[in-house]
Amino acid sequence: MEETSPSGSGPTPAPVQSRNAAAVSLQTIAESQHVAGELELAAASVERALRIDSRDPQLWLLLARIRLDQGEPGQAAGLARRAETLAAPGSETAAEARALAARAAGR
Repeated sequence: MEETSPSGSGPTPAPVQSRNAAAVSLQTIAESQHVAGELELAAASVERALRIDSRDPQLWLLLARIRLDQGEPGQAAGLARRAETLAAPGSETAAEARALAARAAGR
């Protein structure tokens, strides 16, 4: 049975899963490296973050962006699809992942 909100207006949204602070810190470092064009360092930082939290769709999406910028569209598409499967359905992260996968696949 589906839970309803206290006002009775519909289903209660799923709670937002908190993110691992160490992984988020590494993501921030990787984003800075990515912007600076340090793609290998950025990828390594994200991969370290993924060893901490392999179920974080935002990390997979960032790694997909980096791989696309490195000229690896096939790998980027696969990583983006992984991000989409881990993201909450209908979320902004899922939509971004779907769009990136399509772009990487040349669609």
